[in-house]
Amino acid sequence: MTTGNMDPTTVSDCFNRSLESTINFVKNVAESAWGNDTPCDEWNVRDVVNHIVYENVWMVALFNGQTIEEVGDEFEGDLVGDDPAGVYIRTAREVQVVLAEPDAMSRTCQISSGPVSGAEYAKQLFLDTLIHGWDIAVGSKQDATLDDYLVDMCTPLAQAIADNDGYRQVFKAATAGTSSSNRQTHLLALLGRDG
Repeated sequence: MTTGNMDPTTVSDCFNRSLESTINFVKNVAESAWGNDTPCDEWNVRDVVNHIVYENVWMVALFNGQTIEEVGDEFEGDLVGDDPAGVYIRTAREVQVVLAEPDAMSRTCQISSGPVSGAEYAKQLFLDTLIHGWDIAVGSKQDATLDDYLVDMCTPLAQAIADNDGYRQVFKAATAGTSSSNRQTHLLALLGRDG
């Protein structure tokens, strides 16, 4: 993916807003709901939160100049312990601190596919954070309505994934909902979710 029509400031703003959206869902997960199934096959609510915590800590490390080799297996395994909501909120706030730094979007980050700009990396994380927030909301039986602006900004990124076999590997095939006039349903369908 490339940033396309999203300028770096917009990318940073969208990522920030998706973090806030997902914080809201995570902090409202009932204690009884952490083990609930989610739209992510084989992941319960707690597992999805652990996954996005993993993305948060990697983001901070790579934006701060560390390489994959330097990080090694430091972030493998259970990152959330007995406080998944607290750990997610703390790591999301750490991401927001990095995003607030003036040069964040112009930094070079060494991700698994090679070096990319901070804006490119943040764009990928925006999509993942927003969509996994929805997964958590659905799994924990909350109102899973996403912000219309974030849906609109995320849809071209999801379309690029749906149109590219390489990106498709980490998502399910698009569903029939891609023909829906409901913007959120359309977005989710591009990523193999029935919304």
